[in-house]
Amino acid sequence: MLKIIRFFWGYVTFIAAGKGPERFINLAAKAGVGLFNIKKCRDKEELRCSVAASEYKALRRIAKKSCIKIRIQQKQGLPFILKRYKKRKGLFVGLVCFALSLHFLSLYIWSIDIKGAETIDKAELTGLISELGVCAGTLKSELDTPMIEKTIMKNFSNIAWASVNVKGSTLSFELKERVEPPSLIPKTAPCNIKASKDGQITRMEVYEGTPEVKLGDAATTGQLLVSGIVEDDFGACTIKHAEAKVYALTKRELKAEVELCQREKQSTGKKVTRKRLKLFGIELPLTLTSQPGGDFEKTVQVSDVSFWGVSLPASYYKEVWTQVAEKEVRLSQEEALQKANEELEKQEQSELGEAKIISKHKVERLISGKALVTADYTCEENIAQKEEIKIEE
Repeated sequence: MLKIIRFFWGYVTFIAAGKGPERFINLAAKAGVGLFNIKKCRDKEELRCSVAASEYKALRRIAKKSCIKIRIQQKQGLPFILKRYKKRKGLFVGLVCFALSLHFLSLYIWSIDIKGAETIDKAELTGLISELGVCAGTLKSELDTPMIEKTIMKNFSNIAWASVNVKGSTLSFELKERVEPPSLIPKTAPCNIKASKDGQITRMEVYEGTPEVKLGDAATTGQLLVSGIVEDDFGACTIKHAEAKVYALTKRELKAEVELCQREKQSTGKKVTRKRLKLFGIELPLTLTSQPGGDFEKTVQVSDVSFWGVSLPASYYKEVWTQVAEKEVRLSQEEALQKANEELEKQEQSELGEAKIISKHKVERLISGKALVTADYTCEENIAQKEEIKIEE
């Protein structure tokens, strides 16, 4: 801290030469002149000292009285630096302009940061933010953060809460997505268990309730499997929340078909590239190419402009327009059947994911220019489905 203070006030380093430098130091101390960094020069009757710039003149009288000669060796500190560049007015004007520019730029939003959007479409969210007039180049004073938060919550039902904060020149959106609870019947509500599919009962795990079927029975969709009405040893009935797993052999059928003749869009090889720079919300074209007409597909690459790791209020856009034409593609029988089998596997994963496949019978056919794959499954799966018991008062 002392060094910082001395730098701002300025100090002078000088050489004191002559006999009896101790008397010079004593007289300076008696006069209230603070010397520091006192060092004796080797093989010479000289002292190297430093003193505040404002106190150097007082040393001349003290030096004369003690028969010491002093000469300035170095001038250091902010006052001497400013004096050195005193005639260079452009430098000071530049510093003032730089400071004013920084202050002016700090009034605007430079970048937008979105956190917590995992399943939410960021493009849709960015579009909504732009519709609200919020972008790089927006004045901080014009931001209505409570209104922005309410609008986001209103337009996105899967957001639990949203927080909008201004950190420096960055507008930060912190989102928390809503976790949708499964649609379950409350444990306190009485319910029965019915069959969700047709099947033959193979095993039962009843935790609460009265079984209405037994192993080997055939069950139809909607049939009561476990009743929530329980009778005790004394004949009294109570209504319970039935809990059970009822496994049954079920029959399932899946099919997938693929046309042998298909029409697909393919690139013709012609591409048009357009570039632009978006600065403070203003778009500046970097190429003079106009938007092509006809059947083109557009891909956009967006990259933020940064300098030394600091995000600038600018974005670089590169549009690539690729011309496409619809062509007829004829698949071979093997290719069509392969695609149909791949589609069938996807259906298995989505519709029979939790079921245990006991047997599978697959048939591949070519009918009327189509590859048709049909599969019959025998599965073992839990067909228990809860249904709340409605009690009227």
